Amino acid sequence: MKKLITALMLLVCSSSLFAQDVDVYGLPINSLNVQVSDAMVPTALCGVGVGLGLAIGAGFAAVLTGGNATIESPEFKGWTPYMSVGYDYHFADTRWTVGPEVGYWHYGLQSSDSYQHIHFPTLTAAGKFYYKPAGKCKLYGGLNLGVGTVFTTTVNRPAPVTKADDGDAGDTVGATEDSSSSSDDPSIFPVVQLTPIGMRLGSEKVAFTAELGVGYKGFLQLGVNVAL
Repeated sequence: MKKLITALMLLVCSSSLFAQDVDVYGLPINSLNVQVSDAMVPTALCGVGVGLGLAIGAGFAAVLTGGNATIESPEFKGWTPYMSVGYDYHFADTRWTVGPEVGYWHYGLQSSDSYQHIHFPTLTAAGKFYYKPAGKCKLYGGLNLGVGTVFTTTVNRPAPVTKADDGDAGDTVGATEDSSSSSDDPSIFPVVQLTPIGMRLGSEKVAFTAELGVGYKGFLQLGVNVAL
């Protein structure tokens, strides 16, 4: 009899432990979020705007100086979308989740003598409140608060070298193998992302997520949520 009672107690305890993996709303207690967002789109448009501004400025400068002044406009050379990875802890049988999140994006600029790489890593605390926690399609709102930093890495392009031939003027024969790189001091500042509406669509173990918001991430975020 004692063995039976002990076995029942172990069964109850084990079932209660496993029950903590998912709550009454079908939300995992511990989960991982991976997202990609459109944060770079406004930045890219801003970069294009700066380039147009420099080109217009160069035109006015050329008119005022008789064509002797030039302003070089850097060329946009690609970007990576903002990507983030976060951990969600869901308070069992409630509508709240909290957890840390890290993210990063990058874009590049090129001029005649250098490449510039602009980096933007972030570290935030993220919170969600589920408006509609039941069912396969769950709706929520969220807020991210934290810090971001921006720093630029500049790589100077090798300059062409010339070689004199029989006393004649030097001919360009190629580029030097030496190039130099430098990095400026990072600037640190607060970042905020407000998400009025988000959607989690799927099962308790794996779900697709989509969010609309405003802040450092941009306007649209897509990703997956995986139970741990």
